[in-house]
Amino acid sequence: MKGSKLVSRALALFAGLAAAAASGAAHAIAWYFQTPASKMAQDIDTLHQVIMWIIVVIFVGVFGFMFYACYAHRKSIGHKAAQFHENTTVELLWTVIPALILIVIAWPVTKVVIAQKDTSAPDLTIKVTGYQWKWGYDYLRGEGEGISF
Repeated sequence: MKGSKLVSRALALFAGLAAAAASGAAHAIAWYFQTPASKMAQDIDTLHQVIMWIIVVIFVGVFGFMFYACYAHRKSIGHKAAQFHENTTVELLWTVIPALILIVIAWPVTKVVIAQKDTSAPDLTIKVTGYQWKWGYDYLRGEGEGISF
């Protein structure tokens, strides 16, 4: 009886969290990133959202399976502990699957990072000089050209 109450409470908690996550857009939350103003910022924001949802799916899948396995195979209902030492299949699976996930995540991230490094056509050029107790800024090209402080 206790086990079924625990499962029903866990399902209710999960349903509540899922409803809260689905109830509003991410940009409506006050502590979220500010609205992106450039194409690069939009790419970073989109990448953040996609990677975050991939992480959420992995988290729910792994912990759901873990909690199910702990509940369904507990000692109190007579299960004996299985030994997976030197099981090549299990060791390959828990090495290859995370590596594939990292490759899937790294592909779009690498594209955005490389795009960030491209400075071939800047809108603004600023020369920053460090002095002993302050910084000096000279706007060399673009909006504010000729301004120094």
